[in-house]
Amino acid sequence: MSLEDLSFYDATYFAVVTIATVGFGDIVPKTPAGRMFTCLFIIVGVGMAYYTFTLVISMSIEGRLKDFFGRKGMERRIASLDNHIIVCGAGKVGGNVIERLQDEGQAFVVVEKDLLLYEQLCEEKVLTIHGDATLDEMLLQAGVKRAKGLITALSHDADNVYVTLTGKSLNPEMTIVARADRAEAEEKLRRAGATTVIFPSVMGGRQMVSAMIKPVIMDFVENLFYNQELHMDIAEVTSPLVGKNFIENDIKGRFDSIVVAIKRDNKLITNPPGTQVISAGDIMIVLGQRATLSKLNEVALAE
Repeated sequence: MSLEDLSFYDATYFAVVTIATVGFGDIVPKTPAGRMFTCLFIIVGVGMAYYTFTLVISMSIEGRLKDFFGRKGMERRIASLDNHIIVCGAGKVGGNVIERLQDEGQAFVVVEKDLLLYEQLCEEKVLTIHGDATLDEMLLQAGVKRAKGLITALSHDADNVYVTLTGKSLNPEMTIVARADRAEAEEKLRRAGATTVIFPSVMGGRQMVSAMIKPVIMDFVENLFYNQELHMDIAEVTSPLVGKNFIENDIKGRFDSIVVAIKRDNKLITNPPGTQVISAGDIMIVLGQRATLSKLNEVALAE
């Protein structure tokens, strides 16, 4: 059998070389066996190159699609948040804030400007927005008008002042906790609308001194704040507990909890006696197990 005065092997060889666009070159195999080997080599080589190319393209497209749909899904989840907390900044201080909020089971969203930190948080499935927290649109995207609180933990006092001012103007009822490094920043933050101003360096110094001269108390405080079982919570009273004292309500017996203090009319009553009568609107600061405190909260808030 021949095609254009070429044998089947020669015709196959020239067809493969032409389709593969490898050219005829200066060195051409002369024997049928050599040409068939060349054909096989070209087919396998081109096939592997094509497979590698398609694999790389596929992975690139899949990665981009995954990122795209991942971002869209995160945006939908952020848009559905309500009565949540906004954390501005995920650095050393903000990172600890995030861990604590996760431990407490609080709904929150992070606004982070640094791309590496943003990507890291996304990998950890933390709801995060990439952008500058000092911009109104970033806080609006984080649902500031629906949020119950904002924690600004940025590294510069001026940025924290700006975020506080912006957040308060967008949601006047929101609680704002602001970080400050310099003492003179406290007054500015409070004027801007901060509910509480925290100095990480001051708190760190106090903890170090307490650990030195009052180690037992320090251990108790550490256990109180970081133990997964022992927990301190607040319960606002609007229930049948009202009008009765602690002995009658038997909070210790029913809920295995200790009332540490009561906040009433912006005054704190510490270590209230058993004869202390509970009034409507009182806020009890209670120490106990998470499960029993949850039950106490349900009773305290019952109509």
